[in-house]
Amino acid sequence: MADAAQTRGGPALPTAYGHCAWHGGTTRDIRLIHIEQPGSGPGTGRRRFACHPCQIEHGLVPLADRP
Repeated sequence: MADAAQTRGGPALPTAYGHCAWHGGTTRDIRLIHIEQPGSGPGTGRRRFACHPCQIEHGLVPLADRP
């Protein structure tokens, strides 16, 4: 018998929960939008995430989707 996960259209995408910097609440399906680099070394910048509705409303493009 086929596994239910195999009969769907494709692999399931992971869901991320976190704080949306634009509407100020906890939500799911957030994406990384911006990293502020303080100049003290790589990986130490403040990260700003946005939920999908805020991405649409504010015209935000996630870093992973930029050329």
